[in-house]
Amino acid sequence: MAWSLGKQIKKARIDKDMSQRELARQAGLRQAHLSLIENDKHDPAATLVRRLARALGCSADYLLGLEVDEEDEEHPAA
Repeated sequence: MAWSLGKQIKKARIDKDMSQRELARQAGLRQAHLSLIENDKHDPAATLVRRLARALGCSADYLLGLEVDEEDEEHPAA
C-alpha cells in the first residue's frame, strides 16, 4: 500500500484511539474537512498539518512520512 498523508493521519488518529470528531475539534476544523483529508481528497496546508500533528501528539515529519515509528520499521509496506 502506497503512503499518503491522509492514510498517515488516519493511522495516527486510530493509534491514539481518537474519533474523527475529536481530532477535528482539537485541530480546529470541521469533521467533514478532516474526512476529505483522510480520504486524500484535499491536501492540507502546512499550518494545518502542524495543528493535526500537535493534536495527535506526533511530529509533522511523522505525518509527512519523513519519520517512521518502530512498528512501521518492523512491518514495512510492500
